Amino acid sequence: QGVAAAPAAAAAAPAEVPPSQAPEQDMEWCRPAFDLLDFLADDLPPTCAVMLRAAAPHALGAGAQARHTFQAAMVDNMTRLSAEALKNHRVAVESAEAAVSALVREKEQSAEQLAAAKSDEEAKREAKATAAANMKSAEEAVAAKKQALEVAGKKMEEVKSLAQIMSDAKAEFEKELGETWAPLKAGSFPPKEWRARQKAIEHASELLTQAEIPASLAAAVPLVLKEKLESRTDFSAQVVEHADIALREHVASIATQLEGHHATVDSQTQAVAKAEGELKAAEAELAATLNAQIEAENTWVDSDSAVRDLKAAIGSFAEKSEQLDAELTASKISLEELQGLVGRFEGLRASTEVQSMDAVAEEPKDVSAEALAQKVEDVTPQAPAEPPVDAPSDSAEAEGGRAASTESSAA
Repeated sequence: QGVAAAPAAAAAAPAEVPPSQAPEQDMEWCRPAFDLLDFLADDLPPTCAVMLRAAAPHALGAGAQARHTFQAAMVDNMTRLSAEALKNHRVAVESAEAAVSALVREKEQSAEQLAAAKSDEEAKREAKATAAANMKSAEEAVAAKKQALEVAGKKMEEVKSLAQIMSDAKAEFEKELGETWAPLKAGSFPPKEWRARQKAIEHASELLTQAEIPASLAAAVPLVLKEKLESRTDFSAQVVEHADIALREHVASIATQLEGHHATVDSQTQAVAKAEGELKAAEAELAATLNAQIEAENTWVDSDSAVRDLKAAIGSFAEKSEQLDAELTASKISLEELQGLVGRFEGLRASTEVQSMDAVAEEPKDVSAEALAQKVEDVTPQAPAEPPVDAPSDSAEAEGGRAASTESSAA
């Protein structure tokens, strides 16, 4: 009859639930252990936490006097873990109290340091202002020397350029005299080269114009130069002579002016050299002043940073104090909570009362041989094998027998 009703019972039964996943609300007696394991879960490897949670009901439910070796070892492990957790939480409370005390001392020291840092920063700020004023004066001096050098340099370039122009003009004039005036004066152009002679006369007239000869002489020279040398009269010879004198005097005048310009160039060169020396001295002074200003600036920056850092540190003390107080309070609350959990667990550990394992061992109501065999395989790993004399009640046969009894009752 029990076997015939088995299919209907199996159809109505819920999905198979391993013993380690049985509803914990059916084991409220084991709640102190579950709560303690929940508290310690973050500090345990996941597999260890799962194993302890699955084994706890079996180990604690057997009663303090009836536990076999493995069950006692499991309970001892939980006790050891609890003791380590208590120790760590006490250390955390002590560390939090030490941090609060250290912050109080840091506040007092920072206040003293800030007063000294402010005094030092004020002195450094005055030194920085003095260095900045010196730097401004040095910069103005360099600017004035640069301007003076620029003016002297421009003037020197002007006189050099004018001297070069005059030197080039003198050289060109003398070249023209040699190539144009000399052949005309000597009448050395052959008759058949009259075109070249005419062109040379035109160049000679230009040279005479530059020499600023009288108009009468300028008018007579081209006519005389067209004559053959042997055909020139005394008057013609005088015309050529006066023209030649005018040209030579013009060359001498250019040479005189050129000498004056060379003297001016020399004088201006000396003025430029002097201005350059004064500028170099001013720039050296500026460099020294700049270094002094940079040093004063850096020194002040360091002093100002020290003041800012101390102010920032002091400004953060309120938040730090609040945070440390909160951490201390949280550490104390956590310690008190753990102490309560450990106390309840110790009570459960010391209890000699044997708890029912029905909720833990509950299985789907399937009485088939295959189901019974599977149940033996599922249940056996939940409690490691112990010598038969120590824990016969936890053997696979006992589990199978209990399952068979349950199924018979259900049938």
